[in-house]
Amino acid sequence: MEHQRNVGFVVSGESTLAPLPPNEAARLEALWGYEVDPAPEVSFDELTRLATRLSGTPIAFIALMEREHLWFKSRQGLELRATARDMSFCAHTVFLGRTLVVPDTAADVRFRFNPFVAGLRFYAGVPLVNPEGFVLGTLCVLDTVPRVLTLEQIHGLEILARQVMHQLEARRTSRAHARLSEALRASQERFDILQHALNEAVWEWNPETGRVSCGPRLAALLGETFGSMGGGGKEWFGRIHPEDQERVERGFRAALDGDARLWTDEYRVQRSNGTWTRVVNRGVFVRDADGRLMRVVGAVEDRTEREELRARLALSDRMASVGTLAAGVAHELNNPLAYVLANLDFAREELRTALEPGSGVEPIAQALEEAREGAERMRLIVRDLKLFSRKDDERLEWVEVHRALDSAAAMAWNEIRHRARLVKDYQPLPAVYANEARLGQVFLNLIVNAAHAIAEGAAERNEIRLSTRVDAAGRVVVEVRDTGGGIPEELRPRILEPFFTTKPLGVGTGLGLPICQDLLTRLGGALEFESEEGVGTVFRVVLAAPERPQREEKGVSASKAPVRRRGHLLVVDDEPMVLAALQRTLNQEHDVTVFTRAEAALAWLEQGLPWDLLLCDVMMPEMTGIELYEVLAKRMPERVGHVVFVTGGAFTERAREFLGRVDPPRLEKPFDFQALRGMLEARLQMD
Repeated sequence: MEHQRNVGFVVSGESTLAPLPPNEAARLEALWGYEVDPAPEVSFDELTRLATRLSGTPIAFIALMEREHLWFKSRQGLELRATARDMSFCAHTVFLGRTLVVPDTAADVRFRFNPFVAGLRFYAGVPLVNPEGFVLGTLCVLDTVPRVLTLEQIHGLEILARQVMHQLEARRTSRAHARLSEALRASQERFDILQHALNEAVWEWNPETGRVSCGPRLAALLGETFGSMGGGGKEWFGRIHPEDQERVERGFRAALDGDARLWTDEYRVQRSNGTWTRVVNRGVFVRDADGRLMRVVGAVEDRTEREELRARLALSDRMASVGTLAAGVAHELNNPLAYVLANLDFAREELRTALEPGSGVEPIAQALEEAREGAERMRLIVRDLKLFSRKDDERLEWVEVHRALDSAAAMAWNEIRHRARLVKDYQPLPAVYANEARLGQVFLNLIVNAAHAIAEGAAERNEIRLSTRVDAAGRVVVEVRDTGGGIPEELRPRILEPFFTTKPLGVGTGLGLPICQDLLTRLGGALEFESEEGVGTVFRVVLAAPERPQREEKGVSASKAPVRRRGHLLVVDDEPMVLAALQRTLNQEHDVTVFTRAEAALAWLEQGLPWDLLLCDVMMPEMTGIELYEVLAKRMPERVGHVVFVTGGAFTERAREFLGRVDPPRLEKPFDFQALRGMLEARLQMD
């Protein structure tokens, strides 16, 4: 039975069908014009492998949409060769004509009844759009579990989709070249038609005159305005990189002197501005019936853009790995720093109590003070590492802008110190409702960019100024101003484009500013900039103040209660030295019972013995703090308000979801013991 699918989505049985594009007949004609066959090809398989690496998914396809079915030119992770069009996720992408990301197919009305949802829970498809605007199919990635993609991952997939189209266009152009060459072999008109109709980077060499004629794209590649090379082949070969020149000339001469019909080589060639670009040069030797060479016709493909893309994607992958490593390092330092600080505080307090003038232990007390100061500096560094490595935590909260800005400046200090003085010009600001990690990421990127705009070695003559204010509209404004060279006027319109960078390959990805802009847009803010060559640049973060949730004072409070109360504290942590330090520090003011396993603490609780507060780590082996909390909520729901999490961070999806949903009082490791004592007093006074 044929379904009418001209407008809207149509439900057939238990599946939701995508409508046919309004230009379906012309779209199919365009697809068939590429004459793509299903045989595997390395160039396409490389792109799907790159797509899985970029997105972190196990499955990727290059899919082409026929009248009744979808078939795969390349596939990774699944041996499916084709599927019915009505069952395919990609039909929706083809209809929409834009990138489609479905974090959970089971939760999407278009897909939830599709039989593929049983095994494929995530889908992202980028349309393959040809130069005439027809959507031929998709580059898509899939996963067996729900997931989300970052902005840079989506941008990377869109670039890979364009590379797929470049491959298809190259094959269509190659076939067109062959047909035109065969039909017009005996006429100079053949070359004129190739240049004007195809507008490719083509060339022709006449062996009799030595003249090399160039198409417009080749002239643009070289940075020239000429249509031919007066010096002929010698001039072209003179542009080849010295390390490649002998090999290329030898190979071309061997093909020329033999009976070869085709010649191909890859090498570096110099542009008129002195830069080098990597090209693939292909030539066809046109001979008469007697085998005499009449002309050589060729086409040049610029490979530099593809190599730069691969290098930038590799750099992005390395940066993501660095972020993961930083998160792991910060987490591993939490516990030792917690008990180092606790023991230093305990030793200082004990020494201060026992210290008598002239006892000779003053140097020891001073040494402990200095050690405490160093440990506190490490605690702040760990806090900043945790802040900037929370990539998957998108929870909104009340954020102190100056704290996030100071953390970013501290993280960037090594980039700043040899280039400029750091000046802070802060005005009082209200807290903003945002994501602290994402906001800190924006500030860090802008500060590092400001530092890189200034050459090293003249720090006393340059400055990076961080200023904050509230504008007339009540918006929070943060400015990062540098005294660098400024952005040239011709580059300013492109400065926020993805992958555009003025830094050398391998140093910058060109994604920092576009990501900052996207993050701020999602927070209801904006990114602005002004620049003057020779004077410097200012980037301006504007955070709007729309309707926001009423601020609630959740979590722990560091304020001390007016009257101290001795409480019975239960402490659960899998690190024995953290427990020992907490017990040693708090025993004088409270009764402290410690457990290294959550199961042991639960058994103690079920005996009905009295207790006031339960301090519990989140991430523990066997039973976690989350599981202990959930059991307590079922068996003693009236006591869950007496649980305080002392945590080094939530490193699993479940932990992040739990802390965002339940939001119990918590104190971050490594903690400040004055804040811990104040929190305990405040919580005990609430009962």
